[in-house]
Amino acid sequence: MTATVRFGVVGLGEIYQLAHHLAYQRADGLQATVVCDLDPAVAERTAQSLGARASTDYRELLADDRIDAVDLVLPHNVHYEVAREFLEAGKHVLIEKPMTVDAEHARELVALAASKGLRFTVNENTRFIPAYQAALDAINGGEIGDVTLVRTLISGNEFERLGNPKLWKGRQDGSGGGTIIDAGAHSFYLLKWMFGEVASLRALSDRLVDVSQVEDWSIVCGRMRSGALFSVESTFTSGGPWNERLEVHGTKGLIVVDQHQNPPAMIFHGKRDHAGSPLPGTAYEPNTWKYDSIAAGIESFARSIAKDEPTAVAPEDGAYAVRIIELAYESVATGRPVSL
Repeated sequence: MTATVRFGVVGLGEIYQLAHHLAYQRADGLQATVVCDLDPAVAERTAQSLGARASTDYRELLADDRIDAVDLVLPHNVHYEVAREFLEAGKHVLIEKPMTVDAEHARELVALAASKGLRFTVNENTRFIPAYQAALDAINGGEIGDVTLVRTLISGNEFERLGNPKLWKGRQDGSGGGTIIDAGAHSFYLLKWMFGEVASLRALSDRLVDVSQVEDWSIVCGRMRSGALFSVESTFTSGGPWNERLEVHGTKGLIVVDQHQNPPAMIFHGKRDHAGSPLPGTAYEPNTWKYDSIAAGIESFARSIAKDEPTAVAPEDGAYAVRIIELAYESVATGRPVSL
């Protein structure tokens, strides 16, 4: 990287502390100049750990010439408004998934950034998980033949947050939905990145946490434009640690990625290959794979600014995921399949 990119960080909650903070601690070509949170104690403590300035009002960052870019780690419902303000102020913007809760708003932000010559995209860590990258290399190399079925499962434990009505996670006006918009955003991006566009879908959802306003289980399935079938399942009521699983079935083989298995990425060639073989470069790191990939996304975004190159995660793909999310909710509401 040829220059240090100076960031303002807005939102210092759990995912910032577990993942984003790693990128700024590494301090290789990026620097947290100002950190902002509504809780002054959190802002001050985080600022001291990074040698940054603390703030409790993100608007103070809009006109701050010391800041090149902002990293927004905020509740879903404020993504559009805050990102738009920073783009209009001439700052590069990296935003946590989902890009917005409205597909038209997502497209508007992508267009606004392009018109101003600014870098803008969603911090989609899926793109930076080595097991997925290795799987894509094997698929593109023809190792499993033509893809016939793609299955994803994201599972995690959100009992505590969904059960607290004071938190934004379980409120419709805070999150914009549950598993479809939150976990599904990862899988819908993955489908677009690795396999192309969806042709049609249908969706189901349900809720086990009664006090929550949003779904905590969902399945979205359908057909890709390539002709392959897909299913995207997500649950927030798993008692185990967070996990992501991907199965890619092809005419000549099968790839399974599962962060709970060691090694996490396996390929099986033909119906008699019961043992399979590990995909190269995919270490078993159950405690760190998620957080390292989020930090890698921030580092990649900084490189795109410093080198004046396109972002690794195409902003259009982040907006596309929001469009699929909207159609999935339409299918849940109507009980009917939706064609794109």
